Parts: sequence; C-alpha cells; structure tokens
Amino acid sequence: MELKRKIAVVTGGGAGIGEGISLRLAEAGADVAIVDINQARADGIADKIKKSGRKSIGLVANATDSQQIQQAVRNIMDTFAKIDILVNNVGGEVRFYKEYTGERFVETSEQEWNEMIDLNLNATIKTCQAVVPYMVKQNSGKIVNIASVGGRSPIWSGVRMSPSILMAYGVAKAGIIQFTDLLALELAEHNINVNCVAPGAVWTPLQEKNTLRQITSKPTFKGMSPREYFEKVVMAGAPLKREIIPSDIGDAVVFFASEKARSITGQSINVDAGAQPN
Repeated sequence: MELKRKIAVVTGGGAGIGEGISLRLAEAGADVAIVDINQARADGIADKIKKSGRKSIGLVANATDSQQIQQAVRNIMDTFAKIDILVNNVGGEVRFYKEYTGERFVETSEQEWNEMIDLNLNATIKTCQAVVPYMVKQNSGKIVNIASVGGRSPIWSGVRMSPSILMAYGVAKAGIIQFTDLLALELAEHNINVNCVAPGAVWTPLQEKNTLRQITSKPTFKGMSPREYFEKVVMAGAPLKREIIPSDIGDAVVFFASEKARSITGQSINVDAGAQPN
C-alpha cells in the first residue's frame, strides 16, 4: 500500500467527492481524519474506514472559519502526532445551498461573490494556514487542492454555461489553481509538494441540484429529469463518454499524495473524461 503509515486530512470528507477521496486514501493505506461541517457525516465515513482496518476520526468544523479549522487541526495532531497529506476538498457553488436569482454579472450580489470566494478559495487558504506550519516543521508533506474544470473555462463538455451559473464559482476555482502554483513554489524548500485536481461534473446530491437548475434555465431541456440531462448532455459531451465517479477523483489524489509524484509540484490535472481541452 503506497500510503501506509501516512496520516491524511480531508476537508469536506463526509460526502460526495470528499467521501470518494477519503475512502481511496484509506484503501491506499493511510489513516484518515475526516473534517466536515456535519458531524454525523464525518463519523459515518470514519466508521467505514475503521471497518477496513485503518484508523480514522471524524471532526466537525467549518473550513471558512479560521478558529474552527485551527482547532480541528490541533485535535488531529493530538490524535496522530503528524499530518502527511492535506486534501482541501471543501467547496462548491453557494447556489447549492441558497437561492440567488441574478442572471448576469451586474445582477450578482456582493454577498454571493463573498460567499463563493469564502467557500472555495478562502477555505483552502485557511486550512493550509492551519496545517502548513506542522508540515514545515517536519520538512515534508503533500497538499492536494480540489478545484474544478470550471476554474479553467466557461465551456464544459461543449456546453457554454450561463454567466450566473459559472462566473463567481469559476473565478473562485481559478484562484485555487493559481494559489496551488504559488504555494508550491514557496514550500518547495521544505520538501512539500502542492498540486491540484480539477474534477469535471460528478454525480452527487449537490450535482443533482445544480443539474435541476440548468434544466430549469434552458427551455431546450424541458421535461428531462436531472439524471437524464446529466447522461444525455453532460456525459455525452465528454470524449470518453464515461461517468466520472468520486473514486476517480480519489485515485488522482492518491497519486499526488504518493511517492510516485515526489517530483511533481505546482501542477493541476483535469479528471473530466476529456471534456476540457486544457
């Protein structure tokens, strides 16, 4: 197992893509700390990991809150004494959780912009600020940030997203990609690798909400169920014609976290079935 005796931390690790990442890290031999805003979800994935023979704990923390994430990291250090791998998975569209109706840039509220940047870019930065000092002290570490193909281009699978759906989200995810590049340069002298995975659309409960919104905003797709739209439009637009599942993202994370990627840093890789050209 390539990650045996390694300690991994996954933010937002209790569901969706985060669950896939957490389970794959455990399968690769790591002990995993699940940090999630929902204690029951965190505990549920931690229990799955413990049943597989690895150690795991579930902690509740809001990664956008510096004090909460710093306390969670202190608890992890008290339990495991080190952190070898950090996966910054917290993120998403605030429209998954709240109703915003602006259809153009001039209609998008300051509150929505602030919340989108906070949920994605700032959560990643704040968690790194909490963990990096420990990695610097031990002179080793692997950081994997989770961005999105939406941070590269407003076109995905040949479908141009409307500005209201992608603008603030895309800017926040693009910030994570640039942050990855710059942090990798700064931490290289401390033997810390920093890389990024940019997923395409992965079918999760949150993705279902997003898909429903897209159907509602496009008369062409009226009458389709969210799953039908996902299969006939999103998946069909990817050259591999293959559904991306959470464990696919987990596999990319495991690679970046392993010694196979010891000479790779400051890189971002798409996991999108070929949908994004860059």
